[in-house]
Amino acid sequence: MRTFKGFIIKCVLFLVPFFVLAGIYFYDDPFKVLREYKKYDNDPIFLNEDYIGWKTYKNYRDSLHFDSFILGNSCTMAFLTSDWEKYLNGEKAIRLYGTAQRLAAVHRKVMALDKQQDKIANVLLIVDPTLLREHQLSSGYMHLLPPEISGMNKFKFQSQFAQEFFNPKFMIPYMDYRICHHYRPYMRGIVNPDKNIRNTVTNDLWNPREEEIAELGDYYWEKYKKRFRPRSGQDQTYPPVLMKPQIKLLSEMAEVFQTHHTNCKIIISPEYKQIRMNPADVEQLKNIFGSENVYDFSGINQYTNDIRNYYDGAHYRPCLGRQLLDSIYATHEPTD
Repeated sequence: MRTFKGFIIKCVLFLVPFFVLAGIYFYDDPFKVLREYKKYDNDPIFLNEDYIGWKTYKNYRDSLHFDSFILGNSCTMAFLTSDWEKYLNGEKAIRLYGTAQRLAAVHRKVMALDKQQDKIANVLLIVDPTLLREHQLSSGYMHLLPPEISGMNKFKFQSQFAQEFFNPKFMIPYMDYRICHHYRPYMRGIVNPDKNIRNTVTNDLWNPREEEIAELGDYYWEKYKKRFRPRSGQDQTYPPVLMKPQIKLLSEMAEVFQTHHTNCKIIISPEYKQIRMNPADVEQLKNIFGSENVYDFSGINQYTNDIRNYYDGAHYRPCLGRQLLDSIYATHEPTD
């Protein structure tokens, strides 16, 4: 009897830390997926942007009547909805992006919007070869689409976030930051040191690096020169990425846009590394969406030559986004 009782006590003591951590998980809701929130404000950790964006859209869809959508990866941060709306006809825009977004995820979002929306007036799709190449959904909690978009079972969806929380690679830096409120380098990718400010209605991103650039001026690019690898200055081209699976997804998206009479503009990102998208892929995009709707800013050009257009070697700034919008809507006078 004593042996059995001792066994039970040991089991309880063994499970106590688990129950404590489980309690913290349900209390903190670190991924903001357990409960509904009217606003998704800044969070100490990096959140799943696919989920946050979609929930924000659902929260304000009926009151603000969103009908225009910015889609793509994190480079969409360069395109503020307020800047884009100047070229629209009174339509209301929201940014629905995802971290390291894949074509498969963009396709699912368009299909979901087709079901949710009576009207999809405008779409601004920001692409690059990496996005277009991936025709299957990403794995990992940071890339999970909401169940109503992906079709994933809700229990499986929630279980993946719970499993991630108990993963020591996440839990240790999270608990460290939760207790000490101090960012340490080993927390990279888990804890957000920049505290990016998300517009809780349009999902625009205000990047604190803008404030740093305002303070440092040109010294910013000297200070962070390690983020900018030297460029060869030679004309380089990506290999083609659009094959049958990708073309099928893009064609289905184009059909939705045709049904809604959507004014879709596709911007091929002006990457800092100045590698051109393959001409065959550009031509394929034009065949699917119309040559008048595809704008290729990749390669060596006036936009990519200026390092001041970039935060780092992967992301460009709203000042460049405004230049690109002005270029593609050149025949349309912006409204104040």
